[in-house]
Amino acid sequence: MIIRGADFISRLAVIIAVLFTFTACGGGGGGGGEFFDPPDNDIGLDISMQDAAGNETTTVTEGSPGTIRVFVRKGGANIVVSASTTKGTLLPASALTNSNSRAIFTLQVPPGTERGAGTVTATATTEDGTLTAVLTFEVGESGLRLGYFDEDGDFIENEIGITPDTMLAAQGRAQFSVAVLDSNGRLVDTAQQVAFTSGCLSSGLATLDPASPVTTVNGQVSTIYKAAGCSGLDNISASVVGGSAQAFGQVDVAPPEAAGVVFVAADPSAISIQGTGGFSQRPETSDVSFTVVDSSGAVVPGVPVTFSLSSTSSGASLSPTSATSASNGQVFTTVSSGDLPAMVRVIATIETDEGAMISNISDPISITSGLPVQSGISLSVAAGEGFVVENGMTQGGVARTLTVSMVDAFSQVVPNGTEARFEAEYGTIDTSCKTGQQNGARVEGDGVPGPGKCSVLWTSSNPRTPAGTANQAAVQTTLSSNSSYKCPSHNGSSGPCPDDLGYTRGGRSTLLVYGLGEESFQDPNNSGVMEPDESGNFENLPEAFLDKNEDNVYTPTLCESGGGTASQCLAGSEETYVDLNLNNMYDLNNNPAQYNGFSCPPSGDGVYCSRTPVNVRTDAVLILSAPDLGTGELWEVNLAAGSALVNQVQQGGSYKAYIADLYNNRPPAGSTITVTTTGGCSTSTATTTVGNSSDPGALTVDIQIGAAPVFPENDGTLNITINPVDGGSVTIPFACKSLCDLSDDDPDYCPNPAPVI
Repeated sequence: MIIRGADFISRLAVIIAVLFTFTACGGGGGGGGEFFDPPDNDIGLDISMQDAAGNETTTVTEGSPGTIRVFVRKGGANIVVSASTTKGTLLPASALTNSNSRAIFTLQVPPGTERGAGTVTATATTEDGTLTAVLTFEVGESGLRLGYFDEDGDFIENEIGITPDTMLAAQGRAQFSVAVLDSNGRLVDTAQQVAFTSGCLSSGLATLDPASPVTTVNGQVSTIYKAAGCSGLDNISASVVGGSAQAFGQVDVAPPEAAGVVFVAADPSAISIQGTGGFSQRPETSDVSFTVVDSSGAVVPGVPVTFSLSSTSSGASLSPTSATSASNGQVFTTVSSGDLPAMVRVIATIETDEGAMISNISDPISITSGLPVQSGISLSVAAGEGFVVENGMTQGGVARTLTVSMVDAFSQVVPNGTEARFEAEYGTIDTSCKTGQQNGARVEGDGVPGPGKCSVLWTSSNPRTPAGTANQAAVQTTLSSNSSYKCPSHNGSSGPCPDDLGYTRGGRSTLLVYGLGEESFQDPNNSGVMEPDESGNFENLPEAFLDKNEDNVYTPTLCESGGGTASQCLAGSEETYVDLNLNNMYDLNNNPAQYNGFSCPPSGDGVYCSRTPVNVRTDAVLILSAPDLGTGELWEVNLAAGSALVNQVQQGGSYKAYIADLYNNRPPAGSTITVTTTGGCSTSTATTTVGNSSDPGALTVDIQIGAAPVFPENDGTLNITINPVDGGSVTIPFACKSLCDLSDDDPDYCPNPAPVI
């Protein structure tokens, strides 16, 4: 409630409390002598004025003199400073600077001094010359009184009008009203500033709108007080800035009642399994915060909160397990990881005044090794570039940007700084990058990669062919001179074929990306832990290797054991591997085959699973397009009717066009294949856009020729135009024949065309 007519002792207590606040705060507006910091180290003079409470002011009155402080920058002690004023009196007229280079004067206003603006001019003579500074001030009205008008219009001096005059609810509002009277008892007709102070206002547990100080309008001031965590009695004081008039009051705020607890943050949201932070460069603890609120959503301090974890099977723990909400309503606890992966949440619980238990949970906190999982690593080429590098076999420096993305066993991005390493069969590639931190050395721009990914640059260059002469001779081409050419889809002996021509493929550069991680495993009970009866539910990874013949096995080991065909063994004989355990031999990791990863519990390590990381990996193929060195043409077309190659089409027929380069590789992504006709030939096939693929074999385009018209025209032409994204289109024509016998008596009539060949 509001307490009116506070006695002298209560008012004195407020004054003492306010003075104590100023003293404890070290000056606020400049009390204690150090009223401003030097603006810089240059030579100069600074001047300022304070009121009796140590606050900076520009107003003095008969009863409220001002303290003038002059600072001589780079001055020192015992410098003579003189001061003069256009209004009032300065004492003394000159003074010596102290050890802090400051001189102090008092500006007094004798009775009868005319109100209005005045100036104080300070002058100091130093070895650097004469310095001058000027302060503008105002002589305010003296004899002012502060109070408020009650409902009967009576002026209640030295008191603040507060509405309502009952206890405020937690987070409640009240209106403060004061009036400023002159010495004649009339509302002042000049603007005055009224400052409000209280314990809760000073500590941020209450606010004013408009904020203090508030300027009078027609001699009166009104502002709204809002409790924001304050409870109990709050002693309020009001004072005229630059004057001695004061007023007082009290607000009694009801304590807030906790009605809920709100999750704020878990930082970070993913932590490493205990003891694995060195692998992932990620912390093993997460700080979790909640806020206690009342029914209106306002914060409530001083409320006990207990914490628990949604699951402790991973060995995760909490500290502390209870806390009391601070002045901002917040409480904190820390989650520490255990030795197994898990997804946990923190449960915060409070008890209401009525004895009800109210709980809330945090967002999930992922506890993993922080390492990528085999099923979570992928490699892609930048948008707009594609896997096919046109003229990559003949032009140097043609670039492709490759981006690796990695997630952990919970599908969360791996920590920033996770390293990925790269190898390439042909061309040149950056050796490594770090997710969320650093792209490859040649990637242009200074941008930082996003979380869980990073990019490297590949450029066309030598080598572009196998190292060994036997493999060089075995490279498959579409030339008629290739004696081992065999196309299952058509009967031709050369030219583009939609099938893979063999293991030793020309113009195809396998790219390998790998990094330290974990094997993938199926987790039927979703426990996140490899259990003994699940020890067969995983993908066993041998050591990573550069798969040059694209058969998904490290071919040298396969062939050493008697497996594989002769062409497969030859094509894979130049494959290399990443010797993770540095034992100078390729390891299949199958003796015995055990799951490798931190979902293996310590009790199972070395028994039915292993906590030793492996290299997770994936690969991609870039195609280096190559022209026919004999014709100089980059793209060729074979046209087939069924399995037979043809050099002309007939009306009503269905055909397949196979398009490829010298090494039977498709055109680059984004290229278009346009089919047009002339004469009596027509087609329902228009334009085909080539997709982004590195699959072996020629591109296939289905072509449908229109049926023979009843009144046929002359024979025509079918034109197939390849429009690569980098220009240099080529058109290959095919004759288009009529199915009618135009030698009969009516050559313009064809009621029964012959069947399509």
